[in-house]
Order: sequence, then structure tokens, then C-alpha cells
Amino acid sequence: MNAVQSFFKGIPEVWKSCWSIKYFKVHFLFSFILFAAVIHFSCLYLSIWETRTGISIIDPLLSRLPPREFSVQIFSIVHSSLLITLVLYLATPKKLLKALQAYALLLFFRTLFIYIFPLEAPKGMIFLQDPITAFFLNSVNVVTKDLFFSGHISAMCLFVYFTDNKIWKTYLMFATPFLAILILWQHVHYTIDVVAAPFFAFICCKFIDVVNERWEFGLDNIQAERLELSRNEL
Repeated sequence: MNAVQSFFKGIPEVWKSCWSIKYFKVHFLFSFILFAAVIHFSCLYLSIWETRTGISIIDPLLSRLPPREFSVQIFSIVHSSLLITLVLYLATPKKLLKALQAYALLLFFRTLFIYIFPLEAPKGMIFLQDPITAFFLNSVNVVTKDLFFSGHISAMCLFVYFTDNKIWKTYLMFATPFLAILILWQHVHYTIDVVAAPFFAFICCKFIDVVNERWEFGLDNIQAERLELSRNEL
């Protein structure tokens, strides 16, 4: 309990220290504006593109899996992982902003590839019941063709990449393949969508990491003193 209390008590101090740095404020505003803009336009265009005719893929794995619904389990894994990861990121402001930048880039590429490679929903697909995602995504049409590559799996891989806490990272590394199995079993995605997701996530995360490390005004170079809480406090 003392470790948890210490963790939360230290968060205001570390944010106060970061906020005193001019270029951190710039990164903060840029990251959130970019994130919000990409989310908005991605959801809008994915909903509009739903009316397009796509390509149906013959998937040997899905053909051997009778579809079953796991919406509750998928929803629970994804959004609980998101919530806990965000809480942990609060103690490391640079990681939080890097994750936002990487996710914005990842979502941009996902939207681009969905436009370039229109696919029809897998045969036997059971619609994934996710009220939070549906609130943002289904603005024009109910979206089922946002397929290549998997948003759920790529997001989980992003959490793994930027998470420092060893216990939580281990959980995510086990939860992600389990989530992939549930998604495939429900026929929400083709196998190729799920397999490709970690590669795109890694490329986007690594790119953001390198840019912030090598750029003079990157997040890794705008402060001399240590501003983040100890990674071992939890």
C-alpha cells in the first residue's frame, strides 16, 4: 500500500517539474492535438468507407474455427489494459507523450492501409460489441471493414513497447496473444490482420523513440535532470 501511495503522491511533482520546461509544453500540446485530429478523421473516414466493396480472403485458420462470441472478454481485456497502462504512464510524462505520438502515427497508417486494401468482413463474423469504440467510430455507418491491420492488437503491442513496469509488461505480453485468439475465434479479423499488427506497432513506436532521442528538441533531450518517478516504485 505504501508503494501505491508513494506512486500517486509523486505524480503531481513530476508533472510540475516537466511543465516548467518550455519544450515539454510544446510537445504536450502537439501530441494531444495530433492525437485528437487523427482519431477524428480516422473514425470519420472509416465510417464513410464502410460502403465500399472489398476483397474477401480465404483464411485457412478461420475456416477451421467455428465463430464464437467473446465481446465481453475482448472489451474487458482491451479497456482494462488501456486504463491501467494510462495510470502507469502518468508517472512518466515523456512515455505518455511518446505513446500518444506513436499511436497517432499508428492510427494514421492503419487508416491509410484500410483505404489502400479494402476488405470484406470475414465469413461468419460476429460483430464486436464495444460501446466505447462504437461511440467514436460508428458516426455514419456501423463499421465492420476496418480490418488490415488489427487496431486492438496493435494498441496492445504499443502498450507493451512503452511500459517499463516489468510485472505489467509481462501481463500484457501474455494478454496480447490471448486477445488475438479471441478476436480470430470471433472472426472479427483475418489472420493476416492480427499477424501484421505487431510489426506496424513496433515500426511506429521505434520511429517515435528514435526521433525523440536524436532530435535536439525531442522529449529525451529537453531536460537535464531526472523528472520521472522511479520505475521500481510499483
